[in-house]
Amino acid sequence: MPQSRDELPEVERAQAQIFDWEALRDYAGFVKNAVLRHKLLALATFVVVAALGLALAKFLPRSYYAQASLLPKRAQTIAALVNPDRIPALDPDPPNPLHPAGEVDSVTLAASKAVMRRENLVALIKRVNLLDRWDATRAPLLRFKDQVMNLLSGRPSEDIKLDAMVGMLEKALSVSTDDGKVVIGITWPDPQLAYELVDAAQLSFLEARQREDNASITDALAILEEHEKLATENYKKAFLEFEKIFAAIMIERRRAVGDPRVGGFNTDQHLAELRFLIRAKRRAISDSEEQHNRRLEGLNAELVAQRKLYGENHPNIVEMQQRINGLRAQGSPNTAVLQGEEDELTKEYTRFGGGSVPFPDEPVPDPYGLERVLMGILPAVSENPKAAVSLDEVRARTIIMQQLRKRIDGAKLERDISQASFKYRYTVLTPAEFPRTPVKPNAKVIALGGIFAGLLLGVFAALARDVLSGQLLQAWQVRRGLGLPVLAELEAPQFETQSSSSR
Repeated sequence: MPQSRDELPEVERAQAQIFDWEALRDYAGFVKNAVLRHKLLALATFVVVAALGLALAKFLPRSYYAQASLLPKRAQTIAALVNPDRIPALDPDPPNPLHPAGEVDSVTLAASKAVMRRENLVALIKRVNLLDRWDATRAPLLRFKDQVMNLLSGRPSEDIKLDAMVGMLEKALSVSTDDGKVVIGITWPDPQLAYELVDAAQLSFLEARQREDNASITDALAILEEHEKLATENYKKAFLEFEKIFAAIMIERRRAVGDPRVGGFNTDQHLAELRFLIRAKRRAISDSEEQHNRRLEGLNAELVAQRKLYGENHPNIVEMQQRINGLRAQGSPNTAVLQGEEDELTKEYTRFGGGSVPFPDEPVPDPYGLERVLMGILPAVSENPKAAVSLDEVRARTIIMQQLRKRIDGAKLERDISQASFKYRYTVLTPAEFPRTPVKPNAKVIALGGIFAGLLLGVFAALARDVLSGQLLQAWQVRRGLGLPVLAELEAPQFETQSSSSR
């Protein structure tokens, strides 16, 4: 018979006060006997809970994570080679020794924030056709929930669906610029859509970054072109003003040298103009005939080559021979038109009393003192105050226009440099990849947790059945609960056998 607590040594009594090992053994035995007494209840509870855990592990909506990372770098080789005199301030974000080593430049930071703007998120949705593919990629439980909600409140409109999708993307998509690199990630229920969204977001970031690079250049180019148009108009006005003054000076000089053509219609001047036009037409006719002959020579050379390749009776040879014969017979249409115009000018020249027009040009005497007019024109311009002021204005407008055009050429060169060097600004560290396994929920943990919870709840159900029954099932309950000693314990089957035999 075990010793009472008072009969134990002092050390064992102290340990007995901390841990009542006998009570722990009694409780453990009670739990074991409760499970044995209610096997079916414990087993049914375990099966139901474990099956529920396995079902959750199987049918809970998955979430997949996909990401892509880019490393920004400075690509100045093309700019230095194409334009060695390039101003360093033209860099989108020039190096700053005060910036931390792992900090990205301001343009990259601005582009990363631009990806999360609403208009860019809407563009992402349209690029991957997310609204049309959303229902097909929903988990069965969530699809059933959507159908129930549609029956209760009606199908949402396209605008409402778009707003909801934008809000979901804002929570699921992330763009970080930590550690000097750009990381674009998304957590999405469908792996294919997660991959496509990250890939599209990466492309959107690069497009936004390129827009940021070219925005200032494009704006500057637009300003320069606007000022260049204004400078051109001012130059034309100044030149027309100088032309009027110069024409008046020319008339005065021609009067001074006794040019009879000044004032009224002058036949000699008109004949001189007609001679010039006739000679110009004859040059054009000569050029047209020469071009026609070169074309015939080229076709003949091609015909010879084709004959060596195909033979004499090949359809291509026959067709090309017909083309050559047609060109020879018809001649050049442009030459015929020019000859007609020359005939009209010659008739007019003859009508005004002109003779034959020599061709090519022959030296024409200067009966009207043109040489004397030109010799005195520069002093006349310099001595005329209006002409001097107008000429200075033309020179100033010319310088301004040339400077603006030089700046426009520089801006276009800078734009081309920026576009050509953009592909070297980023290195793809990890491209977007198709996610193979979900990040949540963890199906293994849920399944094991369901099995473990089934074990605990099965034991708890059997134990609760005995506790709630209010019966004293073991001897220690009598000793501890009622404070009465137990004289003997009888097995239940033996007790039933004895009672039946006594009857």
